[in-house]
Amino acid sequence: MASDSPDNERSNGRPSKRRRVAVACDACRTRKSRCDGKRPSCSLCRDLGFACVYTPPPTAANVIVQRDYLHGLEDRVKRLEESFGAVRGDLDGLARRVDRGPRRDTERESAISSQSVRESEYETRIAAPMPDLTGTEDSVDGMGAVIFADEEDSGFFGPSSNIAFLRHLSSAIVQPGYFPSPGAAEGGFVNASRPSSPRQSGQGRRMQVNMFALPPQANTLELIKRYFSNTGLLFPYIYPPVFLDTYHLMARENFNGVRRTWLGLLNMVLAMATITAMPGSASADTRIEESDVFYQRGLGLCGSEILRGTTLEVVQYLLLMGQYLQGTQKSIQAWTVHGLAVKAALQLGLHSRHASKVFSPMEQEMRKRTWYGCVVLDRPAAIPDGYVKLELPMKREFETPAGFVDDETVALSVVFFNSTIGLYKQLWGVIELLYGQNIGCGDPLPVSETVAHIFSLEQHLFSWERTLAHPLQLISSADIENLPRDQMPSNSQYHSLKFQVILTLRYLNLRVLLHRPVLVKFITASRSPDRDPQDMRLLQQIGINSLQICADSAMEIIDIVHRMVSEPGWKHSLLGAWWFSLYYTFNAALVLIGVVWVYRDGSLTGSPMTDQARKARQYPCRAVAALSRLDEGNRLVDRCRCYLEQFSKVLDDPETSLDVSTTILPALQGSRTGLTGDDFSLSPFGMELGEFMMDGDLVAMIDRHGLLPVDPESAFTA
Repeated sequence: MASDSPDNERSNGRPSKRRRVAVACDACRTRKSRCDGKRPSCSLCRDLGFACVYTPPPTAANVIVQRDYLHGLEDRVKRLEESFGAVRGDLDGLARRVDRGPRRDTERESAISSQSVRESEYETRIAAPMPDLTGTEDSVDGMGAVIFADEEDSGFFGPSSNIAFLRHLSSAIVQPGYFPSPGAAEGGFVNASRPSSPRQSGQGRRMQVNMFALPPQANTLELIKRYFSNTGLLFPYIYPPVFLDTYHLMARENFNGVRRTWLGLLNMVLAMATITAMPGSASADTRIEESDVFYQRGLGLCGSEILRGTTLEVVQYLLLMGQYLQGTQKSIQAWTVHGLAVKAALQLGLHSRHASKVFSPMEQEMRKRTWYGCVVLDRPAAIPDGYVKLELPMKREFETPAGFVDDETVALSVVFFNSTIGLYKQLWGVIELLYGQNIGCGDPLPVSETVAHIFSLEQHLFSWERTLAHPLQLISSADIENLPRDQMPSNSQYHSLKFQVILTLRYLNLRVLLHRPVLVKFITASRSPDRDPQDMRLLQQIGINSLQICADSAMEIIDIVHRMVSEPGWKHSLLGAWWFSLYYTFNAALVLIGVVWVYRDGSLTGSPMTDQARKARQYPCRAVAALSRLDEGNRLVDRCRCYLEQFSKVLDDPETSLDVSTTILPALQGSRTGLTGDDFSLSPFGMELGEFMMDGDLVAMIDRHGLLPVDPESAFTA
């Protein structure tokens, strides 16, 4: 009898029965081919390289799934669970190491945690759906369990920097031969080590900040108004009416479909408005902490967009972030961010008149102002001078004040911006001719050539001063003292005074920088055993005038700041951002210390100490008094004040020079052992002017364990 077994069927020559499958794949059904039903890909699709997709018929009551496919899914789930368990173990180990970290880090994390609680109590969250926002958040670093070596931060700031100047000054007042080479003072180079990235608390803060949160609408509008009444007038590259209309539109639509870049720009506006608030409205630490929340949100929202930089909005966001980073003593990051802004501006053709023709008049004007924002904050200079060919900004008929300030102030803001552009063109001339374009390659100029350049540049600076509009004329400290204390001027008069004060401080600082090379030559001669008689005669005949101009300008800076901060009321707010005043006061005091030191040696100047030099001797102490009132509780201001106090002791007692050589100079050398990452990041040079390339990180030169107490917070009282 015939058998029904498959073997018998094959032996009898009859074909075997085809095994039925519940559902054939789409490719086999289309080709009417035999499908073996294997998953995730049938044999035929696998051999032919087709995408194997199973679509059950709509009438199917159930679908038969092969057991081996289910086993495969179970194995995959098991492997995922094992991997997740391993990662969790690594994260637990990392958390234990963080818990055993320094006390200050623990306190900082606690403060961040309490800040997050406060956010949830008073802030309104942008309602879902957030998927309308383009881009993704930063992912968690999977390498957190790896222990990294300390990383290095290095910065070159050039001969015009205060680092270079202070090395000249310090080398004159310490023991001969302390500096390893004669050119050590010229470079302005700093090298610092810092803890490896995974140990930094900034990443943890970004993870804890809800980047889609905003303050209540009333608070947000108040901060927007504060920005456009202050920083937005000094740098008018964001058009207030359009910005405000966009905010109201987004608020009405519950922020559905809002662009990440615009929301990031909004957060940077809020950050700048918070950190530049008047001292006294909140403590310095509180302002910095609250502004950092907005900064972290903006960074989280636009972290991926800033590398593309394909819109005007992104350039404005980057410019504002660079300004903010200067104010938070992160000058290295500020320069990096500004480099991205310049790259994006060139990519968009903001420097090109032809590229802007396709835009509306309003967009053309904003593109031009944004480009000049890059230029002003960049002097000197990633942007070649030959790229700056656009006509200057101007107030257009479409421009309205948006209710923040009056129309007269809006027009004056543009004139002030143009005056700043002109002044920084003069700055670039000074850097180019007297400081070798800050490249640090050439030999020092001879005395005769230095004096000739100074005379020519002084004429250019005088021409700039003559072009100033009447409401922007330079103001003296005596004029400020005569202003009424109790009666605040009108809105337009107030802003006119503010523009005058800021322009005056910028002008005086540039004049100090212009004449400082002569002071450096006197300082260099003071430590030289074989002085050139001809150079010394020229210095004594012509250079003395530069010393006087240097001293006069520096004393006027300190007088202006001291008078502003000493009087309660509205005058203090004329100074603008606190780091703006800190940099100029600090720089002026250092120059005066140098002038007084030179005058102590009659053989250098060829004459005894003048009355002006005796007067200048009192001004480092006056600068210390001004800084003590500038922003109470601000650690950076306190550290700079302490530094000036230490250096002033050298003028009181020359015998203290040995202490200076053992406490200050190791840090001035820029050695790896004398600096920490915290020192390197605290900078009094970043401001609204672009000093982060010209002036570097002065506080990086302070040796914490020699000059400053180990815990500055425990020693400084405002």
